[in-house]
Formats: sequence, structure tokens, C-alpha cells
Amino acid sequence: MKRLWSVLVALCLIGGLCCVPAQAAQEQAGKPQPDKPVKTDARVTAVTVIGEGTDSIGAKLVTRLKESFNQSNLFALNEKDEPKLQVFVTTQPEFPSRPNVGSVYSICWVFKQGEGYLGFLLGRDLGTLNNEDVDALAARIVERTDGIAVKYGNLWK
Repeated sequence: MKRLWSVLVALCLIGGLCCVPAQAAQEQAGKPQPDKPVKTDARVTAVTVIGEGTDSIGAKLVTRLKESFNQSNLFALNEKDEPKLQVFVTTQPEFPSRPNVGSVYSICWVFKQGEGYLGFLLGRDLGTLNNEDVDALAARIVERTDGIAVKYGNLWK
């Protein structure tokens, strides 16, 4: 009988301890919540696209990249003197005698602390493209830029 009472007392204590957080949550739920949303730390990377080249496919790639960065919530396209990720895009015709057939491109991702600071190379890419590949390549570059921004995010702090 003594053992039965001790087991019942233990169960009541355990049950009472488990109910305390639930009761606190119910009391918290009864309180009105503030109308103002809480500001969160959103990850937005300042980026600049710098294009160099004379071919039309390369110009289309640079324009598409600027549009993609401008439309994305992860990037702020700007030219301000602040810490930012610079994307250098260099293009030229693959065949000089046929400039509209294809282009050769080179991409360099550089972190720049500000005016007067030496840039820090974070990544690079090289390849060829034609008119049909511009949108897919721009999406791939934006994705890689986001990966680089996450990998080296401590540089912006």
C-alpha cells in the first residue's frame, strides 16, 4: 500500500511538472500580440556587375545579369562606396569573322571593401555561350554568386 501511494505521488508530481509549461503557453496565447512585425536580419548582399567586351551576346549577358540581381531579394544592385561583391564579366566573340555565333566569357567574383582598397578574388569561371544559353548562364551565375556570398559572408560584417 505504501508503495502504491509513493507511485501515485510520483505520477502526480511528474504530471504536474509536465503541465506547467503547457499552462504557461496557454497564458501566453491569451495575451494580445503586438501589431508591429519584428524586423529580422535578412541576408542581402550588395553587388555590382562590371561588363567589358564589344560583342552583342556578352552585352546581352551583362544586361540579363543586372536584371536578375535587381529582381532578386538576396541582392542589392548598387554602385555605392560600401563593402560589396563585384562581378566582372569579360566577353569577346568566339570567332572574330562571325561575331553573332558565339562568345567566350570570363567571370570573376571579387570582394571590395570600398574605394582605395585592394579587391579580394573569391571565384572565377570561364566558358563559351551562344544566344540561346544567355538566360540559363545568367541564372547559374546568380546562383553561384549567392553561394559565394554565403561562403564568404563574414567579410561583410
